[in-house]
Amino acid sequence: MRQEAEKAAAEASRQKQEADQARAAALAQQQAAQAEAEKAAHEREAAVAQQRAAEAETEKARQATAQAEAEKAQLRAQLLAQLNSILQTRDSARGLIVNMSDVLFDTGSYTLKPGAREKLAKISGIVLAHPGLTLQIEGHTDSVGSDEFNQQLSERRAGSVRDFLADQGVPASGITARGFGKTQPVASNDTAEGRQRNRRVELVVNGEAIGNTATASAAPASQQ
Repeated sequence: MRQEAEKAAAEASRQKQEADQARAAALAQQQAAQAEAEKAAHEREAAVAQQRAAEAETEKARQATAQAEAEKAQLRAQLLAQLNSILQTRDSARGLIVNMSDVLFDTGSYTLKPGAREKLAKISGIVLAHPGLTLQIEGHTDSVGSDEFNQQLSERRAGSVRDFLADQGVPASGITARGFGKTQPVASNDTAEGRQRNRRVELVVNGEAIGNTATASAAPASQQ
């Protein structure tokens, strides 16, 4: 009887130990699962926070870009109005194009008249107030006379404007000058009025500050 009692007690003790071990294992498993769940929740929260931060940065960058573009558009409109008050100016994909008519030069000459110098001095003041602006100066003629004469005249007139602006303090590195002769008419050369319109020097004002970085050669007049 004693042996049976001891055997039963040992069996009960073993079963209790197994039960305790099972409970401990279950508790450890539950704690591990809870830890994994908490880890996953933290990772989700971190991912959401990271996504929100990225979205905030994207929105911040979008607003900064929009603000910069608005400032460029505002400055472009301001410059257009200022330049237009001096010489006829139009907005184009290439930049702001200031038109100097033939009457600002002596006939058949590339010498600037006093009135032209006065107007160019005002234009140089505007350009100097906005560092980073560049100028493309383009000379044009009508079809009267030889191609060689017209080409040279257009180049020399563009050069005269370039040199005057440089003398006014506009950085020479930001000015280019080129003559196109009779190749870029804006009107018919069959009439005196049309020929006068074709005899011109155009100043193309561009630069990052007004949303233009193009430095390409003149496009045909119909595309400007």
